[in-house]
Amino acid sequence: MESFLAFMHVLFSLLFVLALAWWCTRYGLPLLQGTQARRKSNMAVVERIPLGMRGSLCLVKVGERFLLIGLTPVKIEYLAEIPASELQVPEGEPHLPPDFAAILAKSKAKTSSFGQRMLRRAVRGKERKDQEHDHPQEEDRHT
Repeated sequence: MESFLAFMHVLFSLLFVLALAWWCTRYGLPLLQGTQARRKSNMAVVERIPLGMRGSLCLVKVGERFLLIGLTPVKIEYLAEIPASELQVPEGEPHLPPDFAAILAKSKAKTSSFGQRMLRRAVRGKERKDQEHDHPQEEDRHT
């Protein structure tokens, strides 16, 4: 009887942890991502250019200043300050990366349109095949 109670205790604990993990990924994570994206900040990464596999250059806006920063896995290095007059920076909020829902919706649309095109091609191919069977080509008979 004690082993059954211990088993039930472990089972309910596991179910509780799984439910808590599901809730956090379903409701907690989007809530955190949404508040960070809408928060007004004094710093923003304006542009990032990869320089090979492990390094990149970043243009960072801090207040009204623009800083060029070099990033490697080992260090972050200040390279230069770029005057705003030399840059073509879009006004307003910096470009935010698309959220996962937008990427998923776009890929679903592409997939469904691809599937529809393939279906139309298959129907046209079947119609052509049916037409060939209805009107067979006369073979050249040489005797």
